Amino acid sequence: MRAVIIRFIDCEGPGILEPILREKGYRISYQNAFDSRVQLMPEIHLNFDLIIMLGGPQSVADPDEQEFFKPYYEIVENVAVLPNKKLIGICLGSQIIARALGANVRPGTKGPETGFSDLQILKPEHPIFSGLNGDSLLAFHLHEDIFDIPVGAEHLLASEFYANQMFSYKNKIFAFQTHLEPTLEMLHVWQNVHKEFIAKGTGDFSNLKSKQKTMEESAKILFRNIINL
Repeated sequence: MRAVIIRFIDCEGPGILEPILREKGYRISYQNAFDSRVQLMPEIHLNFDLIIMLGGPQSVADPDEQEFFKPYYEIVENVAVLPNKKLIGICLGSQIIARALGANVRPGTKGPETGFSDLQILKPEHPIFSGLNGDSLLAFHLHEDIFDIPVGAEHLLASEFYANQMFSYKNKIFAFQTHLEPTLEMLHVWQNVHKEFIAKGTGDFSNLKSKQKTMEESAKILFRNIINL
């Protein structure tokens, strides 16, 4: 099994996802979309069983960025119709998925959503939530753009600040507006790299270590369930 991880900024990596993929026997490649010298791998949707699109500072809502995003929209469109392919999008990656599936992506009217908050599990019977206790899970936020839920997709997670936090499409495409993947080290880096953006929000950054640990426990269960589907 082969997986490719597409990064849109150098400080946003797969976090806890990478060891889970290696545990499941995946060979992992990286594509640095932020490096203009690097061209997208040809027929990437045919050469990998799993594609992961991570977060970044670019905006799907920016009309001037559409040429940049075009090949990534095409990846989503191809995975949607091909058998035995899976796609996970996180933050910017989720917005790419939403746009490619015909949903609106736009800046949220409340401004940036940052820090930790609980997410409501909307369909606890869905197999990706198997093994989780309770009707909510802790997650981390670092975004301002939001998406509508595409036609035909299942809305699975919601926050009080912005309702649309996760959806699945055909149980093969999974879009997370929120972050469940960061390690504690990643969160420390993000606090520095994104400090100006974070200052615009009102999110909770208290007890970072304990909250990351709690988030990771449930995130590992959820990500393993997705990969096992």
